[in-house]
Amino acid sequence: MRWRLGCVAVFTLPSLLATAAYADDAACIAATEQSLVLRQQGKLHDALQQLAICADPACPAEVKDECGHRIRDIDAAMPTLIFVVKDHAGNDLDTVMVMMDGAPLTGTLDGRALSIDPGEHAFRFEVSGQTPVEKKLLLREGEKDRRESIAMLLFEPLQPTRTSFWSTQRVLGAITGGVGIVGIGLGVWFGAFALASQSQEGSDCPSANCQHYLQSVTDYNYAQMNATASTVMFIAGGVLAATGVVLWLTAPRVKITPLAGPRTGGLSLGGEF
Repeated sequence: MRWRLGCVAVFTLPSLLATAAYADDAACIAATEQSLVLRQQGKLHDALQQLAICADPACPAEVKDECGHRIRDIDAAMPTLIFVVKDHAGNDLDTVMVMMDGAPLTGTLDGRALSIDPGEHAFRFEVSGQTPVEKKLLLREGEKDRRESIAMLLFEPLQPTRTSFWSTQRVLGAITGGVGIVGIGLGVWFGAFALASQSQEGSDCPSANCQHYLQSVTDYNYAQMNATASTVMFIAGGVLAATGVVLWLTAPRVKITPLAGPRTGGLSLGGEF
């Protein structure tokens, strides 16, 4: 009979605990180093989260004590801010959506101070029925219980759309049509002169034996000239009047709509035929 001999690795409980303790110590030291980097960057909230790890009782005593000391230093350096938000009538508001740097900060203001990292921050305050307000603030280390008053404005709805009757094309149509009517009137006037000259020509020479031949020739020439002017005025006036009517009937109506918003404002122009 043959026997095979093998080796079996045996881990005792003390060795396992030592390995776990070594891993915990490494995590504590890593959290300490990371908190220093975040502190230098001004990210005090993130630094506190790392210090909470290395201040755990499971960490080495020296590391734990050092982290506890740094927590107290950061608490002293952390700026705090108290927002006082009032509506358009001066009443205090507590249900306010406060945005900081594009991210939600809080939805309720209860009079307690908010801890904010130092530096410049962009805040936006939103209340139902009120126009949102934006404000930039520069917070300094060690600045405690700074009060900032925010006055909300009543949101004003858009005014109804107004339609402008006198568009540019409609004005041109009215002017063109008016000139055309004047032209037609001049055509009538020259036509009346032409008829009067023609009638005078007949009076100058009532029979074959014309006694006032030269005057009749003059009257004839006046009649022809006035008739030509009358024809030109009638044609030009008629064309202009027709053009004015077309421009008037096809002119769009311009719609003027005011635009209003938290960040924008102006007028919107539109039209319809």
